[in-house]
Amino acid sequence: MNIKTACPLDCWDTCSIIAHVEGGVVKDLVGDPDHPVTRGFLCNKGRRLKDRMYHPDRVLHPLKKVAGSWTRISWEQALREIADKIQHVLATHGHHAILHAYDWGSGTVLKNLNQRFFYLLGGCTETVGSLCWEAGLEAQRYDFGQARSHAPNDLTNASGIVVWGRNVSVTNIHMTPFLKKAISNGAKLCIVNPLPTDLHPRADLVIAPRPGTDGALALGVLKHCKDCGWLDETFLRQHAVGWAEFSAYLDQFTLDVVEQETDVPIEHIVRLAEFYGTTRPVATLLGLGMQRYPGGGNAIRAIDALVAATGHVGIPGGGVNYANRMMSEFLNDSALTARDGADVREFSRGQQADEILSANPPIELMFVTRTNPVTQVPDTARLLEAYKRIPCIVVVDMFMTKTAELADYFLPCTSVLEEEDFVYSTMWHNYVTYIHRVCEPRGEARPDWEIFAALADELGFGDKMRRPVEEWMSLALHPLREHGITLQELKQQGTIRVPTPDVPWSDYQFRTPSGKYEFVSETARAEGHSGHATYVKPREIGSHGARCEESGSGRARFPYPMLTIHPRVSENSQHRDAPNVPPIPTLEVSSAIAAERGLKQDGLARVWNDQAELTVRVKIKAGGHPYTVKLESGWWGQGITVNHFTKRHKADFGDQTAQYDCTVNVEPMTAEE
Repeated sequence: MNIKTACPLDCWDTCSIIAHVEGGVVKDLVGDPDHPVTRGFLCNKGRRLKDRMYHPDRVLHPLKKVAGSWTRISWEQALREIADKIQHVLATHGHHAILHAYDWGSGTVLKNLNQRFFYLLGGCTETVGSLCWEAGLEAQRYDFGQARSHAPNDLTNASGIVVWGRNVSVTNIHMTPFLKKAISNGAKLCIVNPLPTDLHPRADLVIAPRPGTDGALALGVLKHCKDCGWLDETFLRQHAVGWAEFSAYLDQFTLDVVEQETDVPIEHIVRLAEFYGTTRPVATLLGLGMQRYPGGGNAIRAIDALVAATGHVGIPGGGVNYANRMMSEFLNDSALTARDGADVREFSRGQQADEILSANPPIELMFVTRTNPVTQVPDTARLLEAYKRIPCIVVVDMFMTKTAELADYFLPCTSVLEEEDFVYSTMWHNYVTYIHRVCEPRGEARPDWEIFAALADELGFGDKMRRPVEEWMSLALHPLREHGITLQELKQQGTIRVPTPDVPWSDYQFRTPSGKYEFVSETARAEGHSGHATYVKPREIGSHGARCEESGSGRARFPYPMLTIHPRVSENSQHRDAPNVPPIPTLEVSSAIAAERGLKQDGLARVWNDQAELTVRVKIKAGGHPYTVKLESGWWGQGITVNHFTKRHKADFGDQTAQYDCTVNVEPMTAEE
């Protein structure tokens, strides 16, 4: 029997999946050939959903920590004891003493009912902000009024494509067929990335800026376009505001200045300017890494300005493709959360350690759902210090994660293959896919919403948490009714298209206060920022030559930017080998660093900064910025996580972490070590 479901992982693609089921057992997962975007291909991360569901280390029963060891208990005992703790905390410290730490490790819609439970308590403290992309969302709100992307198939209309800061084959693999088709149609490809990517061999131009300097590169490229007369004067005159003020700011970004700041040769800066200035149309695909620096939001604004001023906005084959926030207007998640009237205290996801340690009232009880913050949040040591101060922690998960190890109660939740739900992407395409339950839950695992409904029963408001699953989904889909789309249609067809435009802003009616593209945003000024894009330097990362000359300085001691990027075959902390993670991770370095530090291929090395130290296996890889190293995120071992290295300072816009602004040193280890 074949049953259609979908992937819930926090990814661009939200693949539709066909599960092959025999006798109630899932035998295989394959891509759905009828999905218009994912087209029958399923990556290894999606295929592993079956393996994770049947994994021998999956936790299938409620657990309680007694005298430092886990003990199996019944659901009845777990729910009663946790409900008692909630009542006690509410009576003695109030609802702000309960922290709900959550993120989007599972992107299905009914997971929003988790928040509803805490809001119905009268409120809570919850984690907000972003470890990945909020600075960029804010940037495009200032520029366009909302972050919107072109439909995937529109890429084939491009004559030029710039993939800026996105490793498509790792984080957005279903973009690859559209890229290949565009290239076969004659489109030229440019890659801007400090690390080598799989697309490098196909590219006509590869640029490897020093990490954190993309904003300077974009401003310098636009300055050169201006000097050469490669601007869309009609767009600037009729559809934009603030160009004159912003244009004056650009004059400081001469080719020499930009080369020195970015490590990009002048020849490549000029060629990128020619790419935008003389090719039409150019599609720009942005990744989710550039905003993870102190000037990350301004870097996105600078690229937006480059694309807009050279005339690639509002036309087929163009655009600055970062996110697709228009999707949220067609789906009503807030109907599930019922936040209206709740008294919510907000803690930053990235800064939560400091806020927990200084909280008044203090955090007495924490719930963790669909996230593993101990491996994901910057400055792990500080986070552990904060979590260890919390008297009681409850984790809802499938596995004993590094965060769950700190908990007092573990409540086992179902896999997506054991649930009924639906999923959609706010990052890329405009399709919603229904999730049919493929098999019965293993052991005593329960869906998240059922766990919290049962807790609500114990606390006396179960009626506000319990409805048939179809009713909850119909509530969320309500905005689509006026477009003739119903839950029944979604359930029958499996995948439906939400009616968003294939080409955003084709009418040049932007969502900004002026109704035009805003090179200068008064909204940004009112919120305490520069009106236009500016270049904000990294705090930790400097030029390699300057660092080597600054004897005794922190930069001299830690001369190499280290990017803790998304794993190739794992999703965030859902490590492919978990819980038996390899004890020694791989550190990718360039031949320049290997020569400078005496590193050997496959040799052991020590990597360290002022926060952490780690033994790594060296892999020497060609391409990319010559003085940048890569260590994949989601790894833990040797008593630390990758984020022991990263700092918890913030990016410029929104509540965004800047964990990519990280530097280290590296040296070979001897056989004795």
